Amino acid sequence: SIFIPIALAVFFTFVLAPVVMRLQRRGVGRLTAVILVVGASVVTFGVISWVVALQVSSLASTLPDKTNSIKEKLASAKSWVVGGEDSRFGQMIDDISEEIAPKSAQKPMVVESKDTSWTAQAQAYASPAVEFLGQSMFAFILIVFMLLKKEDLRNRILRLAAHGRMTTATKAVDDASRRVSSYLFTQLAINSGFGLLITIGLFAIGVKYALLWGLIATLMRYVPYIGTWVGLIFPVLFSVAVSDGWGQPAGVLALFLILEAICNNVIEPWLYGVSLGVSQVAQLVAAAFWSFLWGPVGLILSGPLTTCLLVLGKYVPALKFLDVILGDEPPLEPQVMYFQRLTARDQDEAADVILTQLKTVDLAVVYDNVLVAALTMTKAAVADGDLDADDEKYVLAATRELVEETADEAARVVAHDKADEAAAEEKAHEAAEVPPAKVHDPADPVRVLACPARDLADQVSLDMLHRLLEPEKWEVRVTSVDTLTAELIDVVEEFKPAVVCIGSLPPGGLAHTRYLCKRLRKRFPNLQIVVGRWGQQEDVEAVRKEMADAGADRMLTTMVAAREDFRTWLPVLIAQATEGPPAAGPSPVRNGVARPHIGTPPAREVVTSRG
Repeated sequence: SIFIPIALAVFFTFVLAPVVMRLQRRGVGRLTAVILVVGASVVTFGVISWVVALQVSSLASTLPDKTNSIKEKLASAKSWVVGGEDSRFGQMIDDISEEIAPKSAQKPMVVESKDTSWTAQAQAYASPAVEFLGQSMFAFILIVFMLLKKEDLRNRILRLAAHGRMTTATKAVDDASRRVSSYLFTQLAINSGFGLLITIGLFAIGVKYALLWGLIATLMRYVPYIGTWVGLIFPVLFSVAVSDGWGQPAGVLALFLILEAICNNVIEPWLYGVSLGVSQVAQLVAAAFWSFLWGPVGLILSGPLTTCLLVLGKYVPALKFLDVILGDEPPLEPQVMYFQRLTARDQDEAADVILTQLKTVDLAVVYDNVLVAALTMTKAAVADGDLDADDEKYVLAATRELVEETADEAARVVAHDKADEAAAEEKAHEAAEVPPAKVHDPADPVRVLACPARDLADQVSLDMLHRLLEPEKWEVRVTSVDTLTAELIDVVEEFKPAVVCIGSLPPGGLAHTRYLCKRLRKRFPNLQIVVGRWGQQEDVEAVRKEMADAGADRMLTTMVAAREDFRTWLPVLIAQATEGPPAAGPSPVRNGVARPHIGTPPAREVVTSRG
């Protein structure tokens, strides 16, 4: 008796507030605008209710006259479904029905005596009417005062929700209020238009009481997913009962199907724009909850109430849990979801996370945002004792497999795009009658030696780098994590790489990375040494200086930056391989020791230890 009027008042306040504001912008005072809008709404509602009441009364008085027609239709439907009297299936149904509810066992209905005095009858009819009128008046008064005191109510909500951030909370609440008002007003317009078209269509088909069925369709459309089909039941059953054939019921069904398809696929996406993002499960659970709590009124209000709660959860920090529970956005970030699924040893779902990301972002971005982040989480969990050795081994092995799978998938997409571009370019040349440009054979691939600084996670990160570098331009060799420093020096002497990339993932690993840089720099003063400190987010400049002091030419923190850096240095490295280093030129100085000149990259923004 209290909460239903409050919920209805909040709903209609959100719906009517935009109309009141438009009247105010045209110079109408707040009080006058509220009276005009609320008065027009009450008159409209009263007229519709009066017409619907007349139709309900007429339906209740005329429907019993159709008893014989209903029985004939039921018998016809039964014969169509189970067959005639000679059908074995129909006989089986009759036997089962007789066994469950034998006619001989039916007892006559006992009619209990009731108090038929006029006072009892008056009380039986007056009590529900008085309760309904009382709730309606309460809701009406609340609507008027909520529209008049909207700013005061907003300020009280701000005081409860601001928590010291008044400016942010003010913007959030105002934005949320506008979004909810716009959404609910648009929803009311769409549902009312749907009901109006249903009314017109049923009237054209010849179905009686079309306004009643249109009102039911309007109200039921507030029920998520199933409301339209529940509203379809009543006019179809009535049409089946009173029509002479099956043509009219089929027309009613087709009318609902066509209008619902147009609303779902055309009207709603166009008017709503971006959805507010209520999850399907939340909508169904909310519909069950509010209908259990408040009956049919709760079922109709479940959608608007859920929408209001979701928007409040998005914009009010104290109610953030509502956004998590009701929203359709992923509850976990991709890297957390990936890590969580691998710790649960569900490699298939972890692969789905990567493939889903690959549909919208580049492979290098997926490596940075998902795989590298998950590997750093794995190392941190191991260091904290939250992940044992077996789980760590499984996560790293699965990630290594997925690196190969996702790289192959990305390569197929790139190859397909290149084929399309080549075909389009060839057609363009043919149309212009110009021979295609001659493709020169590429130079020998530049050699890159990738060595992990400490553990298998570092090695897996270098596998990602290997997959990002084009095989026709780079010859990459990834050393094992078990390779000793002396063995690594022998590999460098034998492989003769142009670049050595040391992979290191936080947390930890800096001491091993410094040691490798110093040993390699001391043995190979001309060698380019790149440190891939993937995922480093804290103290980046301090770590970069530390690596530079240890002998590294530059430090990179993301796979995207690494791919761009290698592309930038590729022309210089090719020139060095074919022509050798320049005979003259200043020698870079590191810690007071002159080093031979190793070339200068093209004019692109690359952060190196030498500036």
